[in-house]
Amino acid sequence: MMRAAPVAAVVFLITLHGCATSPAVKFSGKPVSPHTARNVVNANHDLVRSLSGAGTISVETPEIAQSGSFEFQLHKPDSLLVNVEGPFGINVGSVLLTRDSFLFYNSFQNQVVSGPVNANNLRRIFRMELTFDELMTLFTGGSFFREDDGDPESIVEEENQVVLIYHSGEGRRRYFVDPVSMLITRVQHLDNFGKMFLEERFERFRTLGEVSLPRYIRLTQHTARRAVSVSFSTLDVNPGRAPLVLDIPANAKRIRWKE
Repeated sequence: MMRAAPVAAVVFLITLHGCATSPAVKFSGKPVSPHTARNVVNANHDLVRSLSGAGTISVETPEIAQSGSFEFQLHKPDSLLVNVEGPFGINVGSVLLTRDSFLFYNSFQNQVVSGPVNANNLRRIFRMELTFDELMTLFTGGSFFREDDGDPESIVEEENQVVLIYHSGEGRRRYFVDPVSMLITRVQHLDNFGKMFLEERFERFRTLGEVSLPRYIRLTQHTARRAVSVSFSTLDVNPGRAPLVLDIPANAKRIRWKE
């Protein structure tokens, strides 16, 4: 069973008496409020200022299925450095991302590519339809969308989870919340016809100090039949904020991708 973050218990006690007027669902006879879940999730995320670790990453598309080991460093809210290795420790490439720009080093071709961060360029790097925020989610776990800060349309119990359902411009979002830790274990994105086009899953939570983080994360784009999963072998919370630097050989060919 998932371990509850220490911060979850604190926030639960603080907010329990302040959410009597908000909608709630009873789970094992106890009311679970969306405000409590949101406060727990936000408090847990706010404690993470930087993150580093290692593990394996897998990408599955109709064209390819690849996996490799990786190391990463992340500074919230806007920078990420990832180094990926293939079999036998062969360096595949490295990418340094901010919200505005990127550097991508392809070791096989000894090329360094730079350009603005946008949907097209991220697709060319990761072979997936990913936004910058979805990439950050790959390493930091699930969170509520900013626009889902009010009361949900409905709350139900499903698969021993509390499900908070919100209307969005694209359809609906369904947040699966563990009733013990009050953390998000799954987010389903549905279109206006009720068809799921994106699912985020967060599993194998572990407590590191005051923070609970998933050791396994998977994003599945159902319509495009694409998925990316990350399994962490090590995680270090708030190790410091030394500048993120991408090491590039002096003889690397430089290429610029346009918007």
